[in-house]
Amino acid sequence: MLATAGSHTVGSRTGDWLRRLNPVIYLACGIAFVADLTHLDTLAFGVFYIPMVCTAMLHRSRRSVWWLALLAILMVVVGTFIPGLHPNLDDLIGNRALSVVAILLTAGLVSHTWQVREALAAQTRRAEEAERLKTEIFTNLGYDLRAPLHAIIGLTQLLSADCRPNQLESLGVVQTASRRLLATINNLVDLTKFEEHIPRSEPLELEAMLRQAVEDVRDQARDGRVTVAVDVTEGLPPLTGDAWATRRIVENLLDNAVKFTPLGGSVTIVAMPSDDAVAVTVTDTGEGMPADVLSLISRPFHEADPGAHDKFEGMGAGLALSRRLADAIGAELRFRSMPGMGTSATVLFPCPRSAKPATGAKPAATRAASGQLSDAA
Repeated sequence: MLATAGSHTVGSRTGDWLRRLNPVIYLACGIAFVADLTHLDTLAFGVFYIPMVCTAMLHRSRRSVWWLALLAILMVVVGTFIPGLHPNLDDLIGNRALSVVAILLTAGLVSHTWQVREALAAQTRRAEEAERLKTEIFTNLGYDLRAPLHAIIGLTQLLSADCRPNQLESLGVVQTASRRLLATINNLVDLTKFEEHIPRSEPLELEAMLRQAVEDVRDQARDGRVTVAVDVTEGLPPLTGDAWATRRIVENLLDNAVKFTPLGGSVTIVAMPSDDAVAVTVTDTGEGMPADVLSLISRPFHEADPGAHDKFEGMGAGLALSRRLADAIGAELRFRSMPGMGTSATVLFPCPRSAKPATGAKPAATRAASGQLSDAA
């Protein structure tokens, strides 16, 4: 849809340029016709009327091509007899006949172009309608799936509070799988509706957003016995941008970090100034990825190790959505990873030009109460 909108924009600009040129074309054709009426000449004046036939591309009806061609032929015929027949009839008839043939050929080409353009426009409309229906169906399906998943998650939480020890692990598996399925559905719906979202500019409470993201993965981290810590540098410059896009990027990076961190591992999210931006880095102690995989991790459902299905469910659509959202709001998303060394994902949110980091800013201590999550093994 974005590509279609771009082509429409280019087409409209070209059309505007040609419309401004229209009066010049008609004026030139009029001058040529007057010259033909006032001079006894065998010139093929019909060649000067061909641009007038081409202007039919700017009209709303394809019939205008043949009306303009008929007008051009009539002007050639009138110019043949007024102010009189040239003594050299062979040249006169030959040149005027060539003019008529050129006009008819041009009209045929313009008519074919009209036909091709109408066919492309019809295909574009069908594609846009199919895209709209796909988005609508997928969105409605996502909403229908979310409700039972929320019910399953809530019910397993209630059952976990009062169950036998041998049932606790099974309920935990159901609960974790339900959360991940819900996250995948949310990302797929957001990816489907991504092109309909218009980025907004509003003040961002980045620290509160990061702490809320950490709070949202509390249960997932506890189930995996993963420690999550947040460290926000004091005196961060103010940020403006799209709050929804920023929150979804942070949530997806944090969710993937927790999901791919083994039992007893840790995830750290750090926010600090970086040149003309604020860098938010999510680092995990997972298995890491080889260099040739880093260029592929933003693809939907890409998985670093095709044989790791027993360990991971794949990276899902979260990183693909994060990459697109980062591009849309002017942020930059970077990944650094090595096998066995974990993964670090950094997103650089641009600062307003007038905003500068506070002098003498020092990193804040990690808050255990609200930012650090741990669960004894």
